Amino acid sequence: MNEKVKWAFVIDRDEFVRLSLNKILQKYGFQVVEIEDISQLEGREKEIRGGVILGDVEMEVLERKPPFLKKWRDRFILMSPLITDEIAPRLKKMGIQHIVRKPVDPRMLRRAIRQISFPEGVGALSLSRKREGSRTN
Repeated sequence: MNEKVKWAFVIDRDEFVRLSLNKILQKYGFQVVEIEDISQLEGREKEIRGGVILGDVEMEVLERKPPFLKKWRDRFILMSPLITDEIAPRLKKMGIQHIVRKPVDPRMLRRAIRQISFPEGVGALSLSRKREGSRTN
């Protein structure tokens, strides 16, 4: 079985968030790269095509980067604590298809990743419901 690497690029200023996402994404079978700025994705088209970009990116930055959004909107998951009913439609209008509210719930992240299609040869996520601890109410 010659499966290609699934890449995940994480853009977040908070080191704890990056570390947490790194652990979660590795469990999902991704090779994780932590970056500080969208510009660091230049030249990584091949890896992005077979992966995802998770970013806590300010609205102003996204508005200044329409080529980025146009090219990678199907692979980009916006993470933000500031998602409101008023902002969500504006984000959708900008082309952002996948949004996860922070703090990131692994189940919501899994759901967002499942909505992304991966090219042939890049293994589908092993996101079957693994028991992450039993909870009884």
